[in-house]
Amino acid sequence: MSTADHVGWGGRTKTRPSTDSPQMGSGHLPNDTACYFRQMWFKDPSAVARGPKSNQVYPLVDKPTCYDIKNYGDKGGHNGYYFEFGGPGGSCGD
Repeated sequence: MSTADHVGWGGRTKTRPSTDSPQMGSGHLPNDTACYFRQMWFKDPSAVARGPKSNQVYPLVDKPTCYDIKNYGDKGGHNGYYFEFGGPGGSCGD
């Protein structure tokens, strides 16, 4: 693939309709014990590795009563650009 206008990172759960949704990751909401992505990057048109800029990030949580995301941005060093996501699941609706 030579070009893209979107890149995605994240998680997903799935269950049968009318049943409780499973936990995502550790089952904790983002608070330093949830799932995470770190050192996120992509290559720009000049083939330089870059992390996303804050205006290029669009968090999406479709069941906020059960899951969440926390964007920490570019922390440099060991983590680079990083975010946490996850949650306990439960009765999230269809």
